[in-house]
Amino acid sequence: MLALINLVALAQAIGQTPPPGAWSLETPKAAPAVFTYAESAGPIVQMTCQPASGQVVFQVAMQRRVATKKSGVIWTNAIGLPAPWPASVTLNSGGTASTLRGEVDANSDSGASRAVVEASTKAPFFRVFAKTGVLAFTIMGETVGPAPANPGDVRKFLRVCG
Repeated sequence: MLALINLVALAQAIGQTPPPGAWSLETPKAAPAVFTYAESAGPIVQMTCQPASGQVVFQVAMQRRVATKKSGVIWTNAIGLPAPWPASVTLNSGGTASTLRGEVDANSDSGASRAVVEASTKAPFFRVFAKTGVLAFTIMGETVGPAPANPGDVRKFLRVCG
């Protein structure tokens, strides 16, 4: 009996432990579709699209902080240039990659960096992402690789996006 109680307590403790990260998909009828990977600290990757637009906007949280100084409401980098800063963003799924022109912006309150890039749903990496659920981003030498998404959710998101 004591062993059963211990197993129940262990199962409850495991059930209360949050997963390391989770994907969520929102496809409202009259609003943009949103596909997000978040951890306890907040969203890491967020993809949005207008239905049938054929375009996806990615926002990716970065560990590297580009902003160094805030003057009023404007963040600047180490050489004094104001945000946002141009950046190449490589999106890679299973070795199929696209490098696109994007930017790194600073959170208005904290200065934390996030990359923003837009891609066509016809980009080759999307085909592999829809099969595997694996997608990684490389920005300014930093790679952000969320846990794999459910391929069915990826396909649903891409169908909505067009």
